[in-house]
Amino acid sequence: MSEPAHAVYGWKDGWYVVPHQVVFSDVDAYGHVNNAVYFTYFETARTLLWQEITGRRGPRDIGFIVARAECDFRQQVGMERIEIRVRIGEMRTTSLDFDYEIRRSDGQHLAATGKVIVVLFDWETQSKVPISDAFRRRVEEVCNPAAF
Repeated sequence: MSEPAHAVYGWKDGWYVVPHQVVFSDVDAYGHVNNAVYFTYFETARTLLWQEITGRRGPRDIGFIVARAECDFRQQVGMERIEIRVRIGEMRTTSLDFDYEIRRSDGQHLAATGKVIVVLFDWETQSKVPISDAFRRRVEEVCNPAAF
């Protein structure tokens, strides 16, 4: 059985798009998504994109730690379908940016934007690690908007 069109995630306009149905536990007493939940949305999309890039699926395969997270709220979101969009932004020596958009399911209404800066991290040595040339090439292969 195939997924309904609104439930299929993948590349669209240079973004990795993760459809999501806002559920009751995401909203507050006013009926809109609580501000802290947006960071969970970012985490969901970031994890799926990381898995797409690395091909690794385990919880210990997340090779980074979050150094900074920010979100700008533009429009309320209620219990509705949304698109969580993520892409890789700037890559530095040991850190990189994940850029985000949260859009209503029609794709036209921008509800929030965000950025999360992560530092690549070796869990065994408990230290940051440089971004390898191989990783940079893989990001270019997987995330190159010109390919879409």
